[in-house]
Amino acid sequence: MQILIIVNESAGNGKGRKVWLRLQQQLTITYQVAFTEYEGHGQEIAKKWAQQQRDPMLLVIVGGDGTIHEVVSGVVHNKNIIIGVVRAGSGNDFARFFPVFHNSSQIEHYVKSAKASTIKDVGIIHLGNKQKEIFVNNAGIGFDAHVTKLINTSRLKLFLNKIGLGKLSYAVAVIRGLFRFHRFDVIVRADEQEWQFQQAWFVAMSNQPYFGGGMKITPAARADDGLVDITIVHGISRIKLLLVFVTVFFEKHTKFKEITFLQGQHFDIIVGDDQVDCHTDGNYIGVVNEETTIRCTVQQNAWQVIDKDC
Repeated sequence: MQILIIVNESAGNGKGRKVWLRLQQQLTITYQVAFTEYEGHGQEIAKKWAQQQRDPMLLVIVGGDGTIHEVVSGVVHNKNIIIGVVRAGSGNDFARFFPVFHNSSQIEHYVKSAKASTIKDVGIIHLGNKQKEIFVNNAGIGFDAHVTKLINTSRLKLFLNKIGLGKLSYAVAVIRGLFRFHRFDVIVRADEQEWQFQQAWFVAMSNQPYFGGGMKITPAARADDGLVDITIVHGISRIKLLLVFVTVFFEKHTKFKEITFLQGQHFDIIVGDDQVDCHTDGNYIGVVNEETTIRCTVQQNAWQVIDKDC
């Protein structure tokens, strides 16, 4: 089995480089390596290799959720590529649900023992007719995307990563954004049904339960059920929203009447506002407005991941 390792040395504010150097010193099997140099480069590398590949290949990602998003985007529907991850990001939500490698010996053991892989779903969002994005973990419009934008432009995240407290960056951004964010009205449609929500904070679309560095926002979400899980937080005060984020870690938020959970194969989402932020897998992708219909769907059997933690 051929092995390609894609490394984002900048992941986790340099954690990617440290993790890679440790792996490099310990690996004894033959492999090839490629380094990401700019945003979107992981997708380009993965797509190029996937197009050339005719035999099974293990593609090991050293990076965080953003790098994983890019790489999987480049290999969806290529059944010859098996994804393995060595986590090196700040939030690492992928690693909380999907199997990962923890060290070099696990990678080598996987290759030598020819262990199995499992095929997973991928979420898709269409922003009108202009843009199509996949998500491996989750996508969202509203407050969670606004927080993502704050994190990606914050120097505080760099500082927290340096002192090993990168997971706190999401919590800090939540508190900062809590008093700035403008709530919006939203309509969600599926088949013959329609739901209207006023004063919404966010609409989260999930392929697995976790987001924001360990918050289990959608406990029922699974990446192999052919369904998208939607979580809408609406009609809730700013202070109570903060309480919601605290209870998410303990899965107690499901009892709030202001949180609605929907599940289905596809949804159409229309916001009643001019500008609402949007993200996929923690990557800020811009704004949507009342003229944009966001269609969220799921594609089954779209990519392969190692079967279980080795």
